[in-house]
Formats: sequence, C-alpha cells, structure tokens
Amino acid sequence: MELSSPVPDRFYLGGLSSPVCSLGVISSLLGFKTRGVGPSEPRRSVPGESDAAASTGRDYLGGDLAVSAFADLSFDLPLKLFRDNGIHGHAFLCAGNLAKLSEGEFKNFSFPEFRRTFRSSAGVGIVFPTSLFRIELNYCHILKKHEHDHGKSGIQFSFSLE
Repeated sequence: MELSSPVPDRFYLGGLSSPVCSLGVISSLLGFKTRGVGPSEPRRSVPGESDAAASTGRDYLGGDLAVSAFADLSFDLPLKLFRDNGIHGHAFLCAGNLAKLSEGEFKNFSFPEFRRTFRSSAGVGIVFPTSLFRIELNYCHILKKHEHDHGKSGIQFSFSLE
C-alpha cells in the first residue's frame, strides 16, 4: 500500500462505450471522456515538446478503488418500423468515482468523502441494435463533475459490441 500501483492495474472511468454492453466492467461513465475522471495532475513537460502543450493538459492517474452504477429505462418508439427493427429509446443515469489508495493515500481515505465526490450524468438516446454491435445516439447531461474532470453535456455517439 506504500508503493505506486502499476498503470495497467489501475481503474479508469469515462468513455463512449455503452454500460449495457460492458456489464461487469467498471469503466463507462457516459458524458465523460475516456480516462477523463478521477485523480489527475498537470501534464509533465517532455524535452523537445512546447511548454504550451504541456501546460494545457492533465494526466489522469486512475485509481485503486472504483465504484460505478448505471440505470437504464428502455422504451419502444412510436413508429412500427423502429419497433420491427429493435430500434428503441432509453433514458439513463450513470454515477461513479475513483480513489487512489496506493502510495500511503489509504490513510487519508474516508467513505463519506468518497460518497460525496461521486460524478454523475443523465440522458436520453436512441439505440440501434445490430447482430454484431450496438449503436447509440445519446444526449448526456453532466449532473456533477469536479474541476479537472473531462466531461461535458451534449450529443454523444457510441459503438459497443453486443
């Protein structure tokens, strides 16, 4: 717990994949960019890279503890053509959070603070299922985010394997 976690062993939240198709995998948080949530630090400058590029970005560090929740209410659309092809609408709510526990940070961890700092989004969309993948066109509205989280309200287009 005093050492840093290897990068591949960390959890990351965010991304455009549908939480419906990735059940059992903690990663998707609609409305937020891939790896756009959680502990971060200013991007380090790389020799030979302009200072402007380094100062504008952040490196998302991931976390050792991740919790994510997703609720989805699917409904038929009024046109028979849509119903016959499995095209339907849905309303959803996503929430999640990450915490760093390595490098001694577990000493500062508190469940009330972890619960208070959850990020969340809600939205509606149209789902186009196919035999190979699922296409979603969603409008996401960010309900709660932190200063350095990389997410925004708006239209989101995604592909996910069924």
